[in-house]
Amino acid sequence: MENNTTVFTESRDVLAPPELASMSNEQLRSELARSLTMSAKHLAYLAVVWSELERRGENLDDLRTGLASYLPQIAAGRLDADAVIRFAGQPTVLRYVSALPLDRQRELAYGAPLRVLTVSADGTFDSAEMPAYTLTASQARLVFNGDRTRTPDEQRAMLLSQQITAKRRATPGPEGRVRYDKSADVLRIGKASATVGEVIGALAMRERDPSADIDPATVPFVIKFSELDSRALKIRVAESGLSQQEFFHRLIVKHALV
Repeated sequence: MENNTTVFTESRDVLAPPELASMSNEQLRSELARSLTMSAKHLAYLAVVWSELERRGENLDDLRTGLASYLPQIAAGRLDADAVIRFAGQPTVLRYVSALPLDRQRELAYGAPLRVLTVSADGTFDSAEMPAYTLTASQARLVFNGDRTRTPDEQRAMLLSQQITAKRRATPGPEGRVRYDKSADVLRIGKASATVGEVIGALAMRERDPSADIDPATVPFVIKFSELDSRALKIRVAESGLSQQEFFHRLIVKHALV
């Protein structure tokens, strides 16, 4: 480990608030950038330490929290330490960036722009170059595709597909849609309609075979209905074209999982 212990040697005293207050905006930005670079180097150093402990068979499960959870990937050469520091507050973006080649991860960490497509209120597509750290989670899902980024044409196709899916969910067409029309007491499927009794009768007659006939060795099963329900059921039975006994038998056996 002697060679590795010198990986993180750059350090200097932390500046006090009065010193920071006397610095210009440009100086503060430079200080912040320097500190972020130091943090990334420190993270890379910790990854080396992590790798050595794992090589010795040490169980590090209790340390897999916060930024330390990324150390195994950094140590394995799959994740750039600068990308972790830059996107630490954007887990979705970091997850997508981590799938890219290391050199591309580093480019994005240092602000390389990405071409991002958006849809305006009037439905037109707009294209803009944006650094990865400004992406929302939904934009990240649009731009990144495994170990590469989508082209503007691919993003356009994806956005159009999302629009079509959203439109279908929001405004389902009448075709194939079943609804009950209370005023007419019928079920409507698109432009067609049928009484509830006709539908029940059709379902009861579906797959009708001798084995489904009423067993002569039956026992009575009493169900009490209100007078209003009783009248409604008699109408349904008449509409179905079945006898009352066959109507209830088939309805219960076929549709009540008896």
